[in-house]
Amino acid sequence: MSEEFINDGPVLEGEITKRPLQFFWLVDCSGSMRGKKIATLNQAIREAVPEILRALEAHPEVQVMMRAIAFSSSASWHVGPEAVKLEDFTWPPLHADGYTATASAIELLLEELDIDKMNRRGFPPVCVLLSDGYCTEPEEQYERAIRKLDHAPWGKKAVRLVIAIGDGSEYDEQALLRFTNHPEVGVLKANTPGKLVEYIKWASVTASVSSSQSKTFYNDDEVEGGEGEGARNVILASAPQSIQIEDANEVF
Repeated sequence: MSEEFINDGPVLEGEITKRPLQFFWLVDCSGSMRGKKIATLNQAIREAVPEILRALEAHPEVQVMMRAIAFSSSASWHVGPEAVKLEDFTWPPLHADGYTATASAIELLLEELDIDKMNRRGFPPVCVLLSDGYCTEPEEQYERAIRKLDHAPWGKKAVRLVIAIGDGSEYDEQALLRFTNHPEVGVLKANTPGKLVEYIKWASVTASVSSSQSKTFYNDDEVEGGEGEGARNVILASAPQSIQIEDANEVF
């Protein structure tokens, strides 16, 4: 019986070779997220996990490895830095307090997107940023973190999405737009609990499925893609233009 090696061990002929898909939540838990915002977010991510599992049932070759960064006055691992298999992942509740260290969260993410830490045959990582406010760190620090993300091999190829929470006057849409590399989606604006729930589910499921269909891989000193796709990012389905919800008048 022939066998091949993938990751750290052999795979027997006839078995499905799994490739890792690294999934990162970057979640704002500053003081302005207190109350309904953080409670809705906690519940929505819990509900999103089984939906991702169901969506990937048709892709048994994919092993989603999930972790989360929480940021307020500083950034730290909420789940991690060791990644957890999606089927074993549980979301510990976040509590809101402090300021909005968005740049520090991106810098922490970049440490794990380093090419020496990412599996060379893995799918493009998924990074979902959720925030309701302006970055309270120096603008230069935020811009520097974004530039590093744009130039990092796996940072360029990652599926990077943003969900802005609350009223548009409370957050910096243009700064958040810098994080995403899907201008066709832009910033997903969740000004009601219903929209926040649906956008979290849409972003996590769509990004995971789309990444799992990518032929992008890491080779030599750059991230390349099969069949001439090296210069392109993962293609996403269009963002939902209209979400049917029952709480249209219940804004954050």
